[in-house]
Amino acid sequence: MKKIFALSLLICGLFVMDVNAQKAKDETTKEKKADKKEKAADKAKDDADKAAKKAEKEAKKAEKEAKKKEKEAAAETKDKKEKVEKTEKATKEKPEAKEKKEKAEKADKVEKVEKAEKKEKKEKTEAVEASKKVADKNPTVKPEVKKATKAQEKAVAGEDKVFGKDDKGRTIYEGPRGGHYYINSNGNKTYVKKDN
Repeated sequence: MKKIFALSLLICGLFVMDVNAQKAKDETTKEKKADKKEKAADKAKDDADKAAKKAEKEAKKAEKEAKKKEKEAAAETKDKKEKVEKTEKATKEKPEAKEKKEKAEKADKVEKVEKAEKKEKKEKTEAVEASKKVADKNPTVKPEVKKATKAQEKAVAGEDKVFGKDDKGRTIYEGPRGGHYYINSNGNKTYVKKDN
């Protein structure tokens, strides 16, 4: 009887030790998983910060270039206006016969100055648009959603009934079993939850 009792105590002791070892193992695996998730989250945050800083630097660089072009163009137009004014003074001092000829030249020069100013304005707007494009690369800004063509929608939807439109302007269809979906930009069905 003593042997059976001792044997049963030994078996119970081994069982308790096994359960404790299993709990310790589970806790260490949970800690490792939590550490991996934290590291992944930190890395994603760092990557997003780096991308935002890079986009900001590019935007500042584009803005500096635009300002530099603007200053250069302003200096050019100022020089051209001064030349036109000088020619005007010279034409007043000359006889009337030459005056008409120079007026025509003056008009041509004024047109050239106006064209230069228009070109300058166009360059400014292009520079501003370029800086906007750089700002669009910011990961927090979302691009416009592409739409599938009508032919794609008709081919995918088939005989399904049009249910309505959502807040983004997409056409919502009702499927054969009552589910609601829209056709995404790739031409595939994307189902919407019932509460929407």
